[in-house]
Amino acid sequence: MNRKFNPGAVFEKLSGNIGYKIEIVYENSKRISYCEKTHRVTDEKYILSVSGKEVKICCSCEKGAFRALCDFARRIDENNVADGEYICSPSFAVRGYIEGFYGNPWSHEKRKSVMELMAKNRMNTVYHAPKDDLYHREKWRENYPEDELAKLKELVDCAKEYYMDFFWCIAPGLSIKYSDDAEFDALMNKTKQLYSIGIRCFGLLLDDIDEELAFEEDKAVFGETVNAHVELINRYYDALKGLDSSIRLTVCPTLYHGKGNEYYISKLGKNIPTLVSVFWTGRDICSRELTSSEAVRFIENTYHKPLYWDNYPVNDCSMYNEMHISPIIGRDPDLYKYSEGIISNCMEYAECSKIPLITFADYLWDSENYDSQKSWEGAIRQVIGKENANNFIVFADHFYTSCLKDANSRRMYEAFDEIETAFKSGDKEKAFSLAENYFGRMSACREYLKRDLPICRELKKWSEKYFVSCDIMNRIFEYIKTRDEKLIEDLLLLAEKYEAMPARLSNDVNIRAELKNLQNFI
Repeated sequence: MNRKFNPGAVFEKLSGNIGYKIEIVYENSKRISYCEKTHRVTDEKYILSVSGKEVKICCSCEKGAFRALCDFARRIDENNVADGEYICSPSFAVRGYIEGFYGNPWSHEKRKSVMELMAKNRMNTVYHAPKDDLYHREKWRENYPEDELAKLKELVDCAKEYYMDFFWCIAPGLSIKYSDDAEFDALMNKTKQLYSIGIRCFGLLLDDIDEELAFEEDKAVFGETVNAHVELINRYYDALKGLDSSIRLTVCPTLYHGKGNEYYISKLGKNIPTLVSVFWTGRDICSRELTSSEAVRFIENTYHKPLYWDNYPVNDCSMYNEMHISPIIGRDPDLYKYSEGIISNCMEYAECSKIPLITFADYLWDSENYDSQKSWEGAIRQVIGKENANNFIVFADHFYTSCLKDANSRRMYEAFDEIETAFKSGDKEKAFSLAENYFGRMSACREYLKRDLPICRELKKWSEKYFVSCDIMNRIFEYIKTRDEKLIEDLLLLAEKYEAMPARLSNDVNIRAELKNLQNFI
């Protein structure tokens, strides 16, 4: 247990509210440790009892107490506190995120900020695997310099404070010679450096490398890649367990997506220990859906439950012009029965990543009652602040374009449909009133996005295009009012500017075609 754990102090830090009397009762019993829904013993279950300003938490350990305090702090923030008894336990055993994208790695402060927020939303796992961290991939043989190691230790200590498992990952696959003992010695030497700062969870990533062995010596010893990978994983796992029996290992295979019954993944899974977790992204690299039936097939062919590396909200590589801040959807409500958990791969935009990550946290905690829109709106309130949330949603409404294939810009189209209906019925006064109301919200949103805030700076590429779209819409309705043909020329210039901007916004409709339709309509 963490001897520094003080429920009152923790709760004050989480909520800023010291008006409640908090009582923690630890209990070692089935009532507290067993979840009937998941048929799983867990140290994260708790019973939260609220009576006025008195709060009683029954749990098995400090981790459960911390989760309960996070829960109650969020209830207070959302004005959702009511007397009663709440029995809570997570759907998924493993709930987390990974800094595993291509692009600029997060700053140290961003890493701490995201970890703190995700802990408050009851995630329990973080993977450190930035693709462009030199000491993760390119310089995998070299130990971290002291200053970098000190930062990692601070992250490890933060994770302990938040009762999160911190996985440090290494990706040697681009250059390792599997048959060379000196290479394995370098891997273990690097691992021991990380072990020395308190890391007890490791990741061995063999993704995004050539499918064929690069060295003739390896071909002579192993024949094919999967044999080399099985040997490396087993040898590494045995060495880790020799170092400390409590150590956990996750591997990412070279084939990490598909049906789950392919030769490589089937052979790999059946020939490594069942306690080694295996990353899997689903049927695609960026999967629209993760289904229970696909998970069952994976289990049948690999003898492992998949640990999903969910490539959302990541927007690297070909997706770099998209901004992914919509909620997670398309994950089966009962997927927790057939998988270890889900690890969400983030964007290089740490502040923006927080919004979809919170929706992941909500789904992972209670997948069967997950409401994507309710979760998303709550996430925006947490990240943006209650006073600006409604304005920000006007902008965020345009970012449903992703592998999830959700309907985009629904709020805008609903508003325009209402305006069009009023026009068609002959009630122009109502139509212009509705338009002015929506444009007023757009204007308020625009003012917020101009502020010098971290999330606004991250969104600059997209907000600049949004500002042009705002100008276009205002000109359109000015034209409807005045029939001033000079505005058409202005609109065409704005349309040209809009179309030249690479950022993806809404469905990027053909503005010129829409202008022609508008002229015909009026």
